[in-house]
Amino acid sequence: MGNGGGGGSETAARRSPSPEFVASKLMKAANKIYAADPRVRSVGVGLSQGGAYGFIAVRNIEAKLPDGVEVRTIEQHEGIAVGFIDSTRDPESLAAVIQASSGQVSKMPEQGRHRPLVCGLQIQNFDDDLRTGLISKEQMVLGTLGCFIRLRNGEVGFLSNNHVVAGENRGVRGKDRILQSGSLSISAVEQGGILSDFVRLRFSSAMAHPTLGTARFNVVDAGCVKVTVERGCRQKYLAGRKLPTPHGADKPRVGEKVFKVGRTTGLTRGIVRLTPAVVGPVGYASGPCWFRRSMLIESEGGKFFSEKGDSGAAIVRDDGTGTVIGLLFAGDGTQTWACPIEQVLRMLKCKIL
Repeated sequence: MGNGGGGGSETAARRSPSPEFVASKLMKAANKIYAADPRVRSVGVGLSQGGAYGFIAVRNIEAKLPDGVEVRTIEQHEGIAVGFIDSTRDPESLAAVIQASSGQVSKMPEQGRHRPLVCGLQIQNFDDDLRTGLISKEQMVLGTLGCFIRLRNGEVGFLSNNHVVAGENRGVRGKDRILQSGSLSISAVEQGGILSDFVRLRFSSAMAHPTLGTARFNVVDAGCVKVTVERGCRQKYLAGRKLPTPHGADKPRVGEKVFKVGRTTGLTRGIVRLTPAVVGPVGYASGPCWFRRSMLIESEGGKFFSEKGDSGAAIVRDDGTGTVIGLLFAGDGTQTWACPIEQVLRMLKCKIL
């Protein structure tokens, strides 16, 4: 994790400020760290190598900086240590644009058509692909079905990202058809639901920056879909995954183990390294976005936790309870960011089945 601190872990833990105290200083610390190093892409609350809570910044060490721009290293903010994680890419939203005629072979069972619907499956907003001209190019934007919910009107639905089911704010509530698994033509057998609602994304200009007060912050990237398939849905994963049923919602905790099932990488396991976290700019097709209150997840086992197409996957506590803590929306190839599920449910006025 870079220079996150040192010393004996027991001594550091005894002297460590509480995560709540560090979180209360996060926005001011993020402004300072972003201003000092233009390569920084995320700042959050995490544990240093010595076991103390502090600020951890993710920086893209391959980022090209204008001539004359200086980089300074901030080692602490108001007496709280600052550590760093080095990355080589900028964060971006993780929907996948697939060329249907490419002859790609499905590598994950979630990419096939399944009835009843279950968590982790591949989905597509057919009408948004149609209105943007992708269908005529034989392309589709694909993401992941997160988990099933009770919509505000009492009907059954499911969660994913705005940029998966609502086309980055272009979605038409009550009309856009969401397919599972996805197609270049509409058919009853493919349709899994109808777009119900979404939280609008706030885009920022390319030059926006938190230190200038010009970054427009989001809390979630989320949308919900009314289930319309005749055989309905089941709040579970494909049988071969042998995973607990998603159930309930809770706040994330630094250091806890989690898993997700996505249409591209399937089942992966990881650890929550930072929460809460500021992240931005995150690349979207419509422009950059900034987020706060996010969590940062790193994989276990040496492989990526997420790749393009995994957007919308539910982040689930890996302790056998099936507790949902987040909704995956972005990554940089090494780190993954998710928005807090409690905020998703509150803003969409729904609850997990």
